[in-house]
Parts: sequence; structure tokens; C-alpha cells
Amino acid sequence: MRIHLSFLGAAVSIMALLWTAMAPSPKEARAQIEIQGSPEQRIEIVIQDQTFFLAKGGSLQVGTPIEIVLQNRDHVRHGFSSASLLGLLVSGEDDQIVTYGKGIEGFYVNPGKTLIIRIDAKRPGSMPFHCDLHERMKGELYVLEVPTA
Repeated sequence: MRIHLSFLGAAVSIMALLWTAMAPSPKEARAQIEIQGSPEQRIEIVIQDQTFFLAKGGSLQVGTPIEIVLQNRDHVRHGFSSASLLGLLVSGEDDQIVTYGKGIEGFYVNPGKTLIIRIDAKRPGSMPFHCDLHERMKGELYVLEVPTA
């Protein structure tokens, strides 16, 4: 009986190691988001004077990866949070850290820093966002389903 239990324990350990080895690194995962569709759609949002404003943008379409560039020009840390991010595969990257996965509701952007968020929206709709540190800072992005001709 002991042989079987130790064999089972070894098998579980090997499975756990294989599972960990097969999981994509943040860099590989980011590449998967970038490769999955056509070129990314890029939105640039600047944070200044405790407000969000759109510096560069256009219509966002379903099925094409979206890149949101957040530039914090304020002297304080700000948040970018949206419940809409929770069910999506999300990547966030600045000069110090890379975050990747599902279940991410938001990010913080330090003063003078830029954060790049990559998502792949599967459905049309609005994406309200806010700074969880400053309640009057709010915005909304719209992802549209544009029929092809």
C-alpha cells in the first residue's frame, strides 16, 4: 500500500511540474494576445489635473486586440479600474512590471509613468472605468461590432 501512495504522490508532483512548465510566460501570453487577430487598435489616455482625457483614439471594434496607453502626468498615483476587465484576458505592462491573466480588475499608474494595457474584447458594449483612489475621475470606452461588407 505504501508503494502505491508514494507512486501517486510522485505522479501528482510530476503533473504539477508539467502543468507549470506548460503555462505561458507573461511575454508569451502578451504575444498570444497580439497575434490572435489583426493589428492592435490603440487608444491613448492621459491623466492630468486629476482627470482622464483621450489624447488619441478612434472606434474600437470587437475581435481586434485593443491597446490602451495610460500616461500619468500628475504628481500622484492614479488607478485605472473597470469591472469589464474581469472576464477578459488582460495584459498590463510598465517599465517595472508585467501582469497577465484573467480576473484583473485594474492597475495603478505611478506619477510620470506610462502603463500599457492590452485586451481582446469578444463582445460589443461599454467599458466604464474609474480611478479607485479619486472617485470623481471616471471615463468610458465603447467597443462596437462593425459589420463587414
